Amino acid sequence: MPDHGVVSPVEIPRPAPGPGQVLVEVRAAGMNRADLLHAKGRYGQRAFAGTTGPDVAGMELAGRVVAVGDGVDDQILGTRVMAMTARAYAEYAVVDERLLMAVPEELSWTDAAALPMALLTEYEAQVALARSVAGERVLVIGATSGVGLIGVQLARTIGPASLVATSRNTDVDALLQSLGAGTVAHTPDEVANASTEGYDVVIDHVGGDWLGTALAHLRNGARVVSVGRLGERTVQVDLTALAGKRASLIGTTWKTQELAQIADSVAGVREHVLPAVADGRIRPVVSGTLEFGDIAGGYQRLADGHSPGKLVVVVSRD
Repeated sequence: MPDHGVVSPVEIPRPAPGPGQVLVEVRAAGMNRADLLHAKGRYGQRAFAGTTGPDVAGMELAGRVVAVGDGVDDQILGTRVMAMTARAYAEYAVVDERLLMAVPEELSWTDAAALPMALLTEYEAQVALARSVAGERVLVIGATSGVGLIGVQLARTIGPASLVATSRNTDVDALLQSLGAGTVAHTPDEVANASTEGYDVVIDHVGGDWLGTALAHLRNGARVVSVGRLGERTVQVDLTALAGKRASLIGTTWKTQELAQIADSVAGVREHVLPAVADGRIRPVVSGTLEFGDIAGGYQRLADGHSPGKLVVVVSRD
């Protein structure tokens, strides 16, 4: 539980699902940098603001449905599911049925827990907002986070004419190229030089100079989606140049979305993205795992930085 930046496991009563909800026995949960803000009381999602009881941390999980609330078909009992939801760092979590995604048989619990937030974030950014289509020139800024790595893979499945991914770390070039990046840029200047014809779609997880450079190298009708702001929250924009390209700059965050909006994205992922997960075109990249009792160490690893991919907490084992 978060308490002024300190996180530690405690015992609380097992929750019960309400109408339209299910109870999931959690097997694994993905860690995210937003957990650090939540632990300090600086992060919250409007969709889950009405949740009562202790402030349990965690934003995504994988597990098995063990109970259902009113209005939920009990045929779902026993199924393997994953979801982006609140209160995921727990042995049992209540989840709105609309947020559930089936876990493909090929995936382990650890792999499944690494996917929900990334799949939803990249689907919304690339498909729902940027409306990316085959044959475009795509740039993914900040490609080595758990979300960014899925972004590179989703872009590849759409079929870009070119795909540039960015990372300050030159040791990850082979990984990014294996996931679909044709070029890896390590500085904003390299972003400018990587596509002499400019970019049709930019998915930005960083902000700052990286985004500023991308905005100066857009093609006509380009769509730029600001997903994250890990670098800088501000950037200078030449509005005349943006207008001249008839380009769009779109911002998004899960913090302000209602539950129904997240559910719409889940429906989109089920239809358009999960088939690519099931057949292996999109695969999770797990940087490491830790036991539930060591979760405080996981927060430290998030703060210190870790290898590319997702850090996953193993809550229980088969």
